[in-house]
Amino acid sequence: MRISTVSNSPNPAFAPALGKRGEGGFLPGYLLMEVVLAMGIAAAVLSGVFMIANGSLSLANTVVTEGRMDARREGFLNFFERNFEALPGNAEVELITRDTGARFIPTLTIQNAPTAFSFAGQTVSAKAIVLTTVPSPSGGVNVVLEYYEEALLDDQDNVAAVRPEPVGSIILYRDIWRFELRALDSRTMEWVSDWDIRGRLPLQFELNAVFDSDGEEIVHFFWIPPKTNPANLMRNLSEQSAERGRRNQGEDNDNEAPEVGQ
Repeated sequence: MRISTVSNSPNPAFAPALGKRGEGGFLPGYLLMEVVLAMGIAAAVLSGVFMIANGSLSLANTVVTEGRMDARREGFLNFFERNFEALPGNAEVELITRDTGARFIPTLTIQNAPTAFSFAGQTVSAKAIVLTTVPSPSGGVNVVLEYYEEALLDDQDNVAAVRPEPVGSIILYRDIWRFELRALDSRTMEWVSDWDIRGRLPLQFELNAVFDSDGEEIVHFFWIPPKTNPANLMRNLSEQSAERGRRNQGEDNDNEAPEVGQ
């Protein structure tokens, strides 16, 4: 089928613009197949452009999502690094790891660390904090930080028998697939999953984490700089002062002894 136009104008001036008249008064046109083919090519081109644009948007969204996740993980690791390095010399640390069969669940208790936060609009000072994990519906765990107004670690190298309720809690990371902690003993240079030594901090903490079910294993080390316990420092200064006092007293007695003999 050929699509053509017919000119019925009696004015011969329009003849050159319309072209040479063919047989039967019809001018040359386009076949229906040619029109359909052209429309098909246009649709294919538009579809290709749309697919490229959609792919570019999907790639951009993926890059943004991955960047956001990387920033979230980096902030998570920086939080631990900053707080572990700031532990004072008199801080008490206890690490207990529980084996559930499916994974290892660490519970880290830190006491005598200066911690203040705002909860429900009020500033609260915590004497102890507990870092633990809670199972999530997705199959991973949520890393939770709990704040306590009362001390949890006693002088018998164990946790208080009755644990009070925390005054506040914060979820540091949601749906992490693996979260395990180990401590490095500076005397034996061995990694242990449980730490209950009072008066001495580990040299390092090791974090073994897998953030996604199909993610890579990440091992990160946190350095704990050795610091002097303020209580020990004051006790040493007091002992040194007392020793100097006794020494000065002895020298005074030696100086007075000849005078008494005369």
